[in-house]
Amino acid sequence: MQTNDIVIIGSGIACTSTLIELFNNLVLQNNPQNKLSITVIEKHHEFWKGIPYGSRSSQNALTITSINDFFTSDKERALFFEWLYANMEELHNHYVLNNGNTSKTWYENNRKAIEEKDWYKVYIPRFIFGKYQLLRFNKALKTVEEKGLATVNTINAEAINVEVTEGDLYEITFEKADRSTDKIKTRKLVVATGSAPSGEIVDPSALDDNILYIKDVYEPDTETNIEKIRHVLSGANETEKNILIIGSNASSLEFLYLLSGHPDIKALINKITVLSKSGSLPNHISNDTFVDNPLVNLNELKSKESFNLEALIDAARKDIKIATQDGVVITSSIDKIIGCTIEMLNQLDDDAKNTFFGIYGMQLSNIFRRAGNDYKGGAQSWINSGQLQLVKGAAVSLESADGLGVINYIDENRPAKKYDAGFKIVINCSGSDNLDCSSSRLLYNLVHNKLCKMNLSGKGVYVNDKFEAAPNLYVIGPLLGGNRNNRIYFWHLENASRLMYLAPYLAKELAE
Repeated sequence: MQTNDIVIIGSGIACTSTLIELFNNLVLQNNPQNKLSITVIEKHHEFWKGIPYGSRSSQNALTITSINDFFTSDKERALFFEWLYANMEELHNHYVLNNGNTSKTWYENNRKAIEEKDWYKVYIPRFIFGKYQLLRFNKALKTVEEKGLATVNTINAEAINVEVTEGDLYEITFEKADRSTDKIKTRKLVVATGSAPSGEIVDPSALDDNILYIKDVYEPDTETNIEKIRHVLSGANETEKNILIIGSNASSLEFLYLLSGHPDIKALINKITVLSKSGSLPNHISNDTFVDNPLVNLNELKSKESFNLEALIDAARKDIKIATQDGVVITSSIDKIIGCTIEMLNQLDDDAKNTFFGIYGMQLSNIFRRAGNDYKGGAQSWINSGQLQLVKGAAVSLESADGLGVINYIDENRPAKKYDAGFKIVINCSGSDNLDCSSSRLLYNLVHNKLCKMNLSGKGVYVNDKFEAAPNLYVIGPLLGGNRNNRIYFWHLENASRLMYLAPYLAKELAE
């Protein structure tokens, strides 16, 4: 069995950003005698884009931040806009002419800002960045291959297990589409799988076959799932045309936006119920300043001689709630609150800091979840039509009754109760399970075989400042969320700009 220098599991934005930086390092070193053999394992047919920027997302799906804030590097931002302006007409014609009402509405809503190049206000279709990133990757790959600095092979299969073998090599077992398995060895292994898969909130086997259950809106892709919804609703009785969405995260909001762009589907729906622990969707982003003093509670705490982590979190929560009134997030106020919280956190010990990044940071972020005008406008259109209802509670079980799905849920620790309507369609937009009970065989085995250790978040892996979960076993992507060390200090890493920021540091470790 041939031994690779590097194997990367997952080929999304974390992978491509890292490889681009690695290729740049190899060109600078220019040493063909140290030619690297690299293999990338990807379970889906599409390489180099991942879910957000590839075909599994709709071309109408938008960036979560404005495109100006999408980049942390001024140089990278300038290069992207140079490419964007050079290809603007082609991208515009392709997008607006081929993506229905949603694309036309998006363009009309953003036309003025686009013409004035006011990119702080524009949330662009994500596939555009995916196209740009792929061009960068292919260009960098061609250079290293022509110079004889690296070879890159791909394997279309699902990595399911990792073991340490003789010589401190890693042996990866992967399963092909025909369910047969094979193995590959490597000196360095990079886990770049993206977020852990969504947890199974309910048992789909409890549902009748005529109830549509969508476990993941991105599998096989959002457009296919939208067509399934159209088909089911077209054949349903008038009283049955209800949809249940479990979870109110970014995926939920995005799917509501995408559905709102199909008037024929909207006309078929009686009601969409979104059940979530928060009972609310992400807030609307505002760049205006409405809060005179966004740090009332933090400043009061700062004036005291000492405080503990719990008091700090309580003060931050109170100030965040002031800055998120009436469903609007005041961005400038949130930035000041988080900045002040981190500054005050530095006065506490390492245990408190680790706990903050592993647990509380994400809890605070959930309070000020935010989205741009387009996504919020899509959700608001459902509210305005009286078709959307937000319910606060946690799903317990799902059962069938008279050909419809009936949800049992708990509201604020009260006894479980049944929702008063049945659903022809149930969509799972919940978050991921903890890694030690993940449906991903790879992540489950990495934790239970003790090659990786869950961090305090339960959703991520402990790494050192060299990105190592174990010697020569590296992690990049959302699984880094919840870490705090000299290099990595993020509680949330489902963000392309942060991954592009970290990629050069991991590339340096891989190049050595």
